[in-house]
Amino acid sequence: MIKVHCLTTGWVQIKIHHQVARFFARPARVLDVLTDKKWSPKLPIGCWLIEHDEGLILVDTGESSRANDKGYQPWWHPFMQFCERRGVKKHEEVGEVLKANGFDPLHIDTVVMTHMHGDHAGGIAHFPNSRFVMSQTEKQAINAPNAVMNGYLTMHYPDWFKPDGIAFDDGAFESFEQSHKLTKDGKIRLVPTAGHTLGHLAVVVDMGEYDILIGGDASYSEQDMLAGNIDGVCIDGHLHQQSTAKMRQLCQRKPTITQFAHDEKSEYRLKNKVFTVVGD
Repeated sequence: MIKVHCLTTGWVQIKIHHQVARFFARPARVLDVLTDKKWSPKLPIGCWLIEHDEGLILVDTGESSRANDKGYQPWWHPFMQFCERRGVKKHEEVGEVLKANGFDPLHIDTVVMTHMHGDHAGGIAHFPNSRFVMSQTEKQAINAPNAVMNGYLTMHYPDWFKPDGIAFDDGAFESFEQSHKLTKDGKIRLVPTAGHTLGHLAVVVDMGEYDILIGGDASYSEQDMLAGNIDGVCIDGHLHQQSTAKMRQLCQRKPTITQFAHDEKSEYRLKNKVFTVVGD
């Protein structure tokens, strides 16, 4: 039997146009975010724990409680300094949240990274015994010379951090042309959802009569996913729209509960089995 838990690890505030970009062209979107004076409400930083017969699987690791410490964010990076506010206390880090829910971080078998931005990768150090999995494209991005410029805080990765990159070579799955079977039974699959980053992925959990789609930042909310809105900092707007379209198609093919990292209603939808309704 598979069980999925939504874990909240502190909060983040972003500029309103981080959530929905007014402009499509990337330079215009960047300017839009930098000049925006309106902040979002405090949004959750979500992670997910999946209990499966093959072991415990965590999706994303949340943010570090040190994220607001002087020097943690690059002083020269405009987005990290001026376009994001974070609120994570020590007891709200993912390792402590897992313990509070009766799970030992040292016994997590696999950690899946939807992508490697700081508010998803800030808790890596809690899992020295785990296998880390991300897309091969995302792995290449964190090893690129411009990694920090693109929002990857590589200086905070533990020395032991050696993630596996996957290539989505297990064939098509539902509305996605490519997929990767994370478990032998195929009940947990990884699918590419590029846009927010070029290597972004989502996790689809087959619960039998319905699916759970853990989308990370493939969209900032179910509402944005349904509308096909691109976020203000996504790398590729066209890919972002293609990914949200595939997610909508998935929701049309089978009852689906969507989960997004900064969606205030994710935990409610999971607990109450609220399925996504896609309009005509």
